[in-house]
Amino acid sequence: MENKVLRGPCCRDAGNVCELPHRHVRGGHPARVPWPLPPVIVIMMVSRLVDTCTTSGSSVGATVAAALQFFAASQCLLTEPWPPQAVLDNGTSFDIIIVGGGTAGSVLAARLSEVKKFNVLLLEAGGDPPQESIIPGFRNTMKGSVYDWNFTTVNDHHSSQALRGGSQRQPRGKMLGGSGSINDMVYARGFPADFDEWANLVGKDWSWAEVLQFFKKTEHMTDENIINDPKLMSYHGTHGEIEVTGLKESTHDTDRFLDAFKELGFNIVQDMTFPEVIGAGRFSHTIRDGRRDSSSTSLLNKAGSRPNLRVLKNAFVTKILIEDDKAHGVEVLLNNTERFHFFANVEVIVSAGTFNTPKLLLLSGVGPTSHLNDMDIEVVKDLPVGSNLHDHIMVLTYLAAENGTCYTGLPDLYMNTIKYLYDRSGTFSFSNSMGAYVSLTNDTNVPDFAIYPTCMPIDSNFYDGCVNILGFNSNICDTLTKKNKDYELLTLAVVLLKPKSRGEVKLNSTDALEKPLIYSGTFNHPDDLSGYPEVINIAYSIVNTSYFSQKKAHVVDINIEECANMNKTDELACKAKEMAMSAWHAVGTAAMGSVVDSRLKVYGLSGLRVVDASVMPKVTRGNTNAPVIMIAEKAAQYIKEDHGC
Repeated sequence: MENKVLRGPCCRDAGNVCELPHRHVRGGHPARVPWPLPPVIVIMMVSRLVDTCTTSGSSVGATVAAALQFFAASQCLLTEPWPPQAVLDNGTSFDIIIVGGGTAGSVLAARLSEVKKFNVLLLEAGGDPPQESIIPGFRNTMKGSVYDWNFTTVNDHHSSQALRGGSQRQPRGKMLGGSGSINDMVYARGFPADFDEWANLVGKDWSWAEVLQFFKKTEHMTDENIINDPKLMSYHGTHGEIEVTGLKESTHDTDRFLDAFKELGFNIVQDMTFPEVIGAGRFSHTIRDGRRDSSSTSLLNKAGSRPNLRVLKNAFVTKILIEDDKAHGVEVLLNNTERFHFFANVEVIVSAGTFNTPKLLLLSGVGPTSHLNDMDIEVVKDLPVGSNLHDHIMVLTYLAAENGTCYTGLPDLYMNTIKYLYDRSGTFSFSNSMGAYVSLTNDTNVPDFAIYPTCMPIDSNFYDGCVNILGFNSNICDTLTKKNKDYELLTLAVVLLKPKSRGEVKLNSTDALEKPLIYSGTFNHPDDLSGYPEVINIAYSIVNTSYFSQKKAHVVDINIEECANMNKTDELACKAKEMAMSAWHAVGTAAMGSVVDSRLKVYGLSGLRVVDASVMPKVTRGNTNAPVIMIAEKAAQYIKEDHGC
């Protein structure tokens, strides 16, 4: 029987034949090739690209990108069935309007459209994610791009002065899936103490005992380090839509770091979400078959064809329409040109994220009276919108070591490119991130800090990422780049997980297209700085462990003038304050208990809810993507209950 000729995402199935578009084949006629491609064809194609790129002086990155672009063009490997763009008339009414198609918005759109009587509109300011968003190994390429909101903080002249302009980068995804399409895919939940803390503030619905079922609901756990242990699996789900997986094989650099932490006295744990014992271990990741798995790919894409769900992309919401203390619609700028109004018969749900959600509420007259008066905006409801901003505070420390821990030669890089193009295996298909949790208190099962190690090969063109993504001053990037010419760089991110410092988000103007003012508040509470010297010294002590001492590992001395002539403890605290940056987990700007109630309804207004990271009254101890999914799952249930479903 002859194989079917297929186009689009269905080409990924084995045994099919893919048809390449005319413009990508010689002679202008479609080329038909079997899928998956025979290895010899893949090797031949990549070899040609390698030869071309090498002789023309292009970088290795360009070589890989060129190879991947070829296969993207074939539409057989790097496509997703993103929901189609809706065509709507100005003034169209829906039951529910969701503002923001990110992590939370994708969950809400999928879950609420399960109710056939609900007519749902999802509005997303960006478009479809690019093809590189699908490849785990390309997870950093979108930061700083057009798919990133490219938020930065205002210089407070207190912290982060070793960053350019004293400003912290705050990458956030501007596309379907939001930051779930740009993040590192780490599956972390936080700890029971985090949610019990929420419950003490807003009610028992948010206790660990209550939220665990909602983590499980979306989770499809397949991590082989976890699934064969009944005790670990008692905390996980197996029937959800988002795959949570781990590596089937170990990686050399991660193994060496784990050996070092074990030598330093850390427990080695199989499940970094396990709430009973903390230690060092590999994280599970939201990856399916070598591809990013998110609330967008796993939930929204499957719901996108439902007749009661419409998805409007490149649709930037500029105002919530509120009358008589009821939200009844939104004002939308479509494709940056046309202004539309859409109306909601039941609810408007704001899921625009920690920075855009408070901005939209403020523009709509919901916020502190004093700030709205300053901006000459009519006050609809006086609430502390924009306050309570906080984030995990990250301080990067650097070690240098002789070659051999993270070394990747050109042959390895080319072979891993071939592996990914052939069957979505190899280093581009996974993330091997790991961490070590540190408790400085008597509660040894609740961490105060985390250390996240990564490894960069010798001469990895570190300078560009140092300046443009991390945002360090050029003198720091010069020091690190010079060291990287001869040594591998071991980056150990030291992260405070439960900061007491608070910042705020305010309007810069009444122009909805202007970015908000973000005041990080980093280290404005003195307690936040006190633990850094101890934990940085723990990170530094890796140089004395067996393997890394053999590699002549040593601390990279970064000279910061403001920290000169201090004793060692004060110097480390000073460097932490100067080099502090966001861990990209900002929360709290429309918090439960102050802006929204325990069911996420905005106080004093009907028909308006907020569902995203901004509702967290206090940040969880870990990456925030999974908790945001959990929040959206709970919100969907609340909405169904409130409207008789």
